[in-house]
Amino acid sequence: MKKILLFITLLSALTLSSGLASSVTNASSVGKKERAMVTFTEPVKLMGVTLRGDYLFVHNEEAMLRGDECSYIYKGPAEIPDNLVVSFHCTPAERAKASRFTVRTDQIIPGQNEITEYQFAGSTEAHLVRTSVHTGHIPITGLR
Repeated sequence: MKKILLFITLLSALTLSSGLASSVTNASSVGKKERAMVTFTEPVKLMGVTLRGDYLFVHNEEAMLRGDECSYIYKGPAEIPDNLVVSFHCTPAERAKASRFTVRTDQIIPGQNEITEYQFAGSTEAHLVRTSVHTGHIPITGLR
């Protein structure tokens, strides 16, 4: 079930973004902003927010180089401040070149996926998202 939901989410993102290749902007490496639209047909979590419907993903390379928030996700097709859903500082990661805008998710509980990274078409750099999945050990005292 988990694999089917992940597959459906990724397939939806890839299928819907394939016709939106023109929405990805390539500029010079300084001040570069990349953009892509995606439609989530099933709910998916991002930084504690549930996304469903059409969203614009924007990455500002210049802001990332300064150490500022560089990833912006807007509800709808435009960078309208009132439609900003979430912004955050991503962590770049090297990946194979993406042929289409790609959103990768991880299942946090049965039936609930969370975005772990996104990658623009034509790019070898993915943008990792801080997730709510906690890894590590919780110390338990008083047990012997």
